[in-house]
Amino acid sequence: MPSADAPAASGRALVQAAGPGRWEWLRSQGLGVCCGLATVLLLAIGSVVMAATRDGASAGIGLDDLTGFFLRPSLAHLWFYALIPVAALYALNALLATWETVTSRWRAGLRQPRAYAAAVMHLAFLVALLAHLAGGFLAREGGAWVVSEGWQPLPAFGEARLVSLQVEALPNGMPREVHAAVELRGADGRVEAVEVGYNRPLSAGWGNRLALLSEFGQVQVARLASGDEGCALAQEQGCLLGGERIELLAFAEQGGAGDRQALVRRTGAGGRPEVRWLRAGEMLALRNGRPLLLVETAVAPAVLLRVRETPGNPIALMAAALLAIGVGMMWRHLSRGL
Repeated sequence: MPSADAPAASGRALVQAAGPGRWEWLRSQGLGVCCGLATVLLLAIGSVVMAATRDGASAGIGLDDLTGFFLRPSLAHLWFYALIPVAALYALNALLATWETVTSRWRAGLRQPRAYAAAVMHLAFLVALLAHLAGGFLAREGGAWVVSEGWQPLPAFGEARLVSLQVEALPNGMPREVHAAVELRGADGRVEAVEVGYNRPLSAGWGNRLALLSEFGQVQVARLASGDEGCALAQEQGCLLGGERIELLAFAEQGGAGDRQALVRRTGAGGRPEVRWLRAGEMLALRNGRPLLLVETAVAPAVLLRVRETPGNPIALMAAALLAIGVGMMWRHLSRGL
């Protein structure tokens, strides 16, 4: 059965495997300071390079998606390629230094939580690096979805519809703030009211999935009804009416009065898709005999939401929680000394 000192012994073996003191520099404070300064310098260089090459080598690359640096390698991104080993060495230095501090204090008999406040904050730093790594290489786009007055499927969020749209403009007419009131409907039918803006995305799974406001404006919609049921569809959207899925494929001008007709797709006889043009006020029969009516075509406010999987966000929240715990432990110690 391993002894209680086994974890400490394994930690010492990690830095002393090749002889006493040979790897001491890996956990030295000086190395940590050098790595920190090098990280700041490389990031400063990167901010200048990214701005200077935003229309060239850095076009389409964002720091929340690190895969772009490897899909199109460029000499302009040498700062980033150099940052990778520096950050790795920085993380190793923090890990070894923290391990040595924790094990040495534990062996010395220190059991007060305040003795480990700095170690908790170092751990928060390491978790934050892991969050950047996960977010930079594992984040994925989930597509862009137009949300207007009708219920629209929104991956990871159920269904969504736009209730109202308000835009605050700057003196030059540019939008300063957008307030999009949105309703979300889950699989259980429960409806939740939320607000979406430039800095207020929809969030699910502790930030693991986001729906970010990409654009706003107006879109053409077709308002359809079947009995007491109704929905409003933008192009390439669909809904359930009378127990049948109806999809809107396109709009076309009707005559010269600016009216439009809508091309809808439904399930016809034998389960085969059936496509038909409808004019405002025109009806067609669904499979169960219920009528489908195109009430009107109109222009309605809409927002474009970009769904994105962000696996680094929950890890970043964990890092923030660890940092808060470490600060709390340290604050308790400092407050006692006042």
